[in-house]
Amino acid sequence: MADLRVGDEADEIAVALVQALARQDGDRALDLSLALGPYLANRPALRARHATWTAQAHQLRGELKQAITLVRQAIALAQAAGEADAIPALQALKADLVRAQLAGQNAQRNTLPDTLLGRAVDAMDTGDLEQGASLARQARIEAQSLGNYRDEVMALLALARVSGQEDSAIRAAFVVADASEDKNLVTAVARAAAAAGVSLPKMIF
Repeated sequence: MADLRVGDEADEIAVALVQALARQDGDRALDLSLALGPYLANRPALRARHATWTAQAHQLRGELKQAITLVRQAIALAQAAGEADAIPALQALKADLVRAQLAGQNAQRNTLPDTLLGRAVDAMDTGDLEQGASLARQARIEAQSLGNYRDEVMALLALARVSGQEDSAIRAAFVVADASEDKNLVTAVARAAAAAGVSLPKMIF
């Protein structure tokens, strides 16, 4: 009976997780994914599904790198569990995630022409973090002088790529995004904070 009860609890959490994904509630799905973790030890098929659901939760939160890593794990777990029928769909999901990641990178480059901010991002993309950080600081000052909230937030998120500056840069970006009342900017900062493990203040409406 104890085993049945544990199974029932795991299944209830799994159903709630799938429902959260259906509602496109990535935050709730990720919470439920963490809650389901302790029940996975002796359930290889559920482990594969859990990795898939967790990947989809990260996808909803815009965390494509984490999603790709997890869907790769899901493919390996499905193979180990003998879930061959699930593999084509998982491979298709992985391909979609990779395309989305590349599209996002290309879009960012395409929307950042030869400006201070564009050069900052390009420098960081090529590994020159010192030059990128210097340009990002200049871009932030320029954006502040023009009252350009978007570019100021993007400059701060670029600075967040520098080791040791994640917390301060992301929190500063949150303050700017919040003041702008631009939901897209707030969402971008929230996603960056989630990916970096930075805690943001709760918004009060």
